[in-house]
Amino acid sequence: MEYKRLGCHARAAMPATGTIQDIKVLKPHNHPPDYAAEEKIVFVRELKTVALKNPNVPIRTIYTTLSEVYPNAARELPFERIRYKMTRWKRSQD
Repeated sequence: MEYKRLGCHARAAMPATGTIQDIKVLKPHNHPPDYAAEEKIVFVRELKTVALKNPNVPIRTIYTTLSEVYPNAARELPFERIRYKMTRWKRSQD
């Protein structure tokens, strides 16, 4: 993501047959968590899930409804920027 450009080289390792508890941090992050980016990822995932499960609901309605749940992400990702992607998701169902 954008932290790679900023010089974050955080690394971790996990055995092939391990669990999440087996993760060993080799080099920690050099920045705080970006909660806005995380919310944006969840917002896009939810937009896609809802669009695919509700093919008869207009994408504008889906966006408007979910933007109330994820207002910060919606500010960073306005409808006009995601509209074409949402349309492609819906078309992929046909």
